[in-house]
Amino acid sequence: MRRAAAKLAGLPEEMIVVGNGAIEILYLLMKLLKPRRALIPAPTFNEYEVAVRINDGEVEDLFLSEGKGFAVDKEDIFRHWGVTDVLFICNPNNPTGCLTKREDMLEIIQKAGEQGKTVVVDEAFMDFVADRAAFTVADLVPEYDNLFVLYSLTKFYAIPGLRLGLGLGSPQIIKKINEIRDPWNVNCFAQLAGAASLNDDSYISSTVTYVAKEKDYLFNRINDILGLRPFKPSVNYIFVNVKETGFSSTEICRMLGEIGILVRDCCSYKNLRPEYIRVAVRTREENNRLVEALLELGRK
Repeated sequence: MRRAAAKLAGLPEEMIVVGNGAIEILYLLMKLLKPRRALIPAPTFNEYEVAVRINDGEVEDLFLSEGKGFAVDKEDIFRHWGVTDVLFICNPNNPTGCLTKREDMLEIIQKAGEQGKTVVVDEAFMDFVADRAAFTVADLVPEYDNLFVLYSLTKFYAIPGLRLGLGLGSPQIIKKINEIRDPWNVNCFAQLAGAASLNDDSYISSTVTYVAKEKDYLFNRINDILGLRPFKPSVNYIFVNVKETGFSSTEICRMLGEIGILVRDCCSYKNLRPEYIRVAVRTREENNRLVEALLELGRK
């Protein structure tokens, strides 16, 4: 599995660790680093905070501005990171789908390194980004010892039940993670499927092309529905403000669930009110079914 990942990422094997999902690697990394205080944007994936706190660390929240579309602002990071020793950036961000440009990421990584801070970049959904070269920092790992990148195979390659993720970091930190992880943490079937997936060039190109087309279609359909305000998507999900429908996000999720359509209620994310949902980009038939259901809600 590491050989396949090394070939794809263009990195030596000793800079790659394989985990039972990217989550396992996140928790191992925090167990190893034991940060005293971590700067975490909000809203974002909530497991970062959990991983820090269970290792006795504290969290400094960086509340992203709704008026700026919840985009990560490097200047806000520099103003707020203070005594923090770890910074998390999910790129593209979950659940908003916002992207942080590579040049901004590079500046953040460089300045963090000068202050002895580690930057953990979660690129779990990066494979869906059509112009990923303008955003990914995975190739920068050999240049910066303070950079660690999380990568997930379960999203893009649709193998969530197999639990498979990668961590990209300096040889020293990868060696230490391997020393503290459980033996046989990734089963052979997951490794076989993962290696085959990474080598499936046809699937990779066709999936990127399909999602790029279908996400724009679904965005435009949802944008035409009165009361819904979708954010321009960058990946395979769309972040939607539902405030003007008159229903809360929880109510909409419940009503859709009753007819067999599951969408993500985002009210549990820090710094989000109960007026945001996240919907997945699926097949044209399924996307149309979602649109019709949302139109029907508007008539209630």
